[in-house]
Amino acid sequence: MTFVKWKTSRRRRIFLSYLKDWLLVFIMIILFFSLDKIHPYHREFSVKDPRLMFSSKPETVPVWLLIVVAIVAPMVFIALVSLVIKRSGNDFHNGFLGLCLSLSMTIMVTEITVGRPRPDFFARCHLPVDAVDPPFGLSNYTICLEPSDTPDMIDAFKSFPSGHASFSFAGLGFLAFYLAGKMHLFDELGHTYKGFIFAFPWLGALLIAISRTRDYKHHWTDVFVGGILGGALSYFAYRQYFPSLTHPCCDKPYGARIRSNDFRNTFPEADEACRPIDFDSDPDTVSRYASTTRRPDRPRPLSSPVSHPPAIFPASNTHTYRLSGSNSTSITYPPKANSMI
Repeated sequence: MTFVKWKTSRRRRIFLSYLKDWLLVFIMIILFFSLDKIHPYHREFSVKDPRLMFSSKPETVPVWLLIVVAIVAPMVFIALVSLVIKRSGNDFHNGFLGLCLSLSMTIMVTEITVGRPRPDFFARCHLPVDAVDPPFGLSNYTICLEPSDTPDMIDAFKSFPSGHASFSFAGLGFLAFYLAGKMHLFDELGHTYKGFIFAFPWLGALLIAISRTRDYKHHWTDVFVGGILGGALSYFAYRQYFPSLTHPCCDKPYGARIRSNDFRNTFPEADEACRPIDFDSDPDTVSRYASTTRRPDRPRPLSSPVSHPPAIFPASNTHTYRLSGSNSTSITYPPKANSMI
């Protein structure tokens, strides 16, 4: 009996509608680990290039710390906001799915490296002291004393783009957009603390990216392109499951992909976030959104029509007048004595 209910239930339809999204995320993760074992392209270089002569240093942000900062921390914040503050399972699901989409797309694109040597390349490949470039040409990896199939040499040609920079901007960037939507960052009220909260995740991603240049693991162009790549994909993933930051209901996720009356009754706030706003045809939209966002003090949008003074017209009683509008008010005056002209 339970199986029959699951087969025809609304939850099954919602589960199947998002199943392909999760499958694609896992497929991209599997492809990442498969491509990571392939040797990158070995670009030629000059033994006199000063950009490749930096010493080898330990990483300030190792991979395990990057995973904690860029994956675990955003997941914890999304869970706290969606389940504790908003108490919305739909928000929790869309936040997790958007974060996973941002990270999986970023690692897939980042893995397609162009084989650029790292700044500490010569320290990794153990360049001979008497090494010189061929006449009218450049040297290649065969001049190195370190075997080309070692993990250190394989990693030496993965400088562009920076994986740490793209991954940190993808995870922390998505968290920044998520928090901005929940705070109504662009509500035209100018709260400074919202800007600082929005900037904190970006600052963490920026510090991770800068550490890669300080550790001589990447050139500044590698970090710059990696940051742009991760930030752009994080916004792309966020907009797949959440409305624009300028939307009056930007703190609510999109509704499920099924549209039925029972779902609208169960998650009315989800459908409201997906519904386009037309203040001209529905003036009551302002009050409805103000009540759903719990911000009765928000100003009326500029796109709404200008309110006019209510018109006064006589009601059934000649001495009673009613104000037109959504909140009707009756005014009763005492009858006047008949006067002769």
